[in-house]
Amino acid sequence: MRRLFDRLPEGTIAIGAGLVVNGVTAYAFITVSSRDLGVESYSPVAMLWALSFLLGVGFFLPLEQETARLVASRRSRGEGSGPVIRSAALLGSVMALALAVAAAAAAPWAIDALFDGDTWLFVGLLMVVFGLGAAHLAKGLLAGQGRFGSYGRYIVGEGGGRLLLLVVVILATDTVGPYGLAIGLAPFVGLAVALTGQRNLLEPGPPAHLGDLSRAVGSLLVASVGIAFMVNVSPLAVEVLADESQAQESGRFLNALLIARIPLFFFQAIQASLLPKLSGLAGRSSYDELWRVLRRLLALVVALGAIAVVLAALFGTLAVEVAFGEEFAVRRLDMVLLTASSAVLMIALSLSQALIACQAQGWMASAWIAGVVAFPVAVGYGGDLFFRVERGLLVAVSVTAVVLGVLLYNRLHRLGVAVRTGGTGPDGRG
Repeated sequence: MRRLFDRLPEGTIAIGAGLVVNGVTAYAFITVSSRDLGVESYSPVAMLWALSFLLGVGFFLPLEQETARLVASRRSRGEGSGPVIRSAALLGSVMALALAVAAAAAAPWAIDALFDGDTWLFVGLLMVVFGLGAAHLAKGLLAGQGRFGSYGRYIVGEGGGRLLLLVVVILATDTVGPYGLAIGLAPFVGLAVALTGQRNLLEPGPPAHLGDLSRAVGSLLVASVGIAFMVNVSPLAVEVLADESQAQESGRFLNALLIARIPLFFFQAIQASLLPKLSGLAGRSSYDELWRVLRRLLALVVALGAIAVVLAALFGTLAVEVAFGEEFAVRRLDMVLLTASSAVLMIALSLSQALIACQAQGWMASAWIAGVVAFPVAVGYGGDLFFRVERGLLVAVSVTAVVLGVLLYNRLHRLGVAVRTGGTGPDGRG
C-alpha cells in the first residue's frame, strides 16, 4: 500500500476524500430534491444542475489549470504568485462577465425554455457563473501552492453547503425558485470553508502578462471542449442513432455509462494534484524527473484501468441491475467497452497534464481535436446500436491518447530528455 501511495501525486488522498464527501452530498441533493418536488417541477432544477457542471468544466477549469501551473512553477523557483493571481482574476472576471451578458441576452428564452418560467432559477444561474469563476481561480491557487487540504475543504464545503441550503429551502418554502439559490450559493460556501485561516496567498513576484495567460487559457479552453465532448457525447449519439423502437435506449446506455465512469470520478483527485507536481518540476527544468514521475503514475493508471475492466466483466451488469433495476440491464460486452474507454481516458488526461506542465497547451488541444474528429468516423460503421457508440468512444479516446503520447515524446525529446518506457530512474527506481 505504501508503494502504491508513493506513485500518487501529493494531495491525491486529501482531494479524493473531499470528492467522496461531495459525491455523497450530491447524490443526497438530487434524491431529496427530486422526491420533494416531483418529476415535473424537478426538471428545471436538474437543468440548472447540469448547466453548473458545463460551466465549471467547460469554461473555468482551464483557468484553474493554467493558474495552478504558473503558481506551482513560480513556487518551485521561490517566486511569489501575487501577479499571477491578479492577472488570472482579471481574465476570470472578463470570462464571467461575458457569460453573464450572454445569459442576460438570452434570459427571455432561457427562463421559459430551460427554467419553466421561474426567474429565481435564472438568478441562480448567474450566481453559479460568478461563484464557479472565483472558485476555480481559488482552487488553482491552492493547488499550485500545494495546499491540498484546503482544496479538499472547498470540495466538501461546496457539497455540504448545497445540501444544508437545500434543507433550509425545504423548511422555508414550497416553491422551486429557492432551489436555484441553493445551487448558486454553494460555490461561495465552499470558498469560505477553503480560504478561512489561509495566509500569505498573494506574495509579490515577477510580473505575469495577461496576454500570455489568455493565450494559454484559450488553448486549454479548446481542449476542455474536447474533453467535455468525450465525456458527454455517447448518450447523445445513442439518442440520435436510435430508431423508433429504441426510444428508451439512451437512458439505459447512460446508466451503464455512470457505472463504468466510477474510476474516472475518483481520477479527478489524481488529475488535480498531478499538474502542480509536474509544473513544479518543469519550473526547475527537472524534466528527467518529470518523466520519471509521470511514467510511474501511468503504470499505476494502466494497472488500475485493467483491474476496472476485469471487474466490469465480472460484476458490471450486476451492478447496473442492482443500482437501477433489471429493465436497465446491459450486456457484459457493453460494460467492458465502456470501462475500457474510461481507462484510456484516464491515460489521456494524465498525458495532457504533462503537456500543460511543459507549456505545450496548443499541442495538447490538437490531440483532443483529433479524438473528436475520430468519433463520428468510428461510429459511422454499421453494427449494434450500443456497440457502434462504444466502439466510437473507445476509438476516439485511443486516438487522443496516442497523439498525446507522440506529442509528449517530441516535447520531452526537444527538452533533452531520454524518454524510456522502462528501466530505472535517477534514484534507482523504475
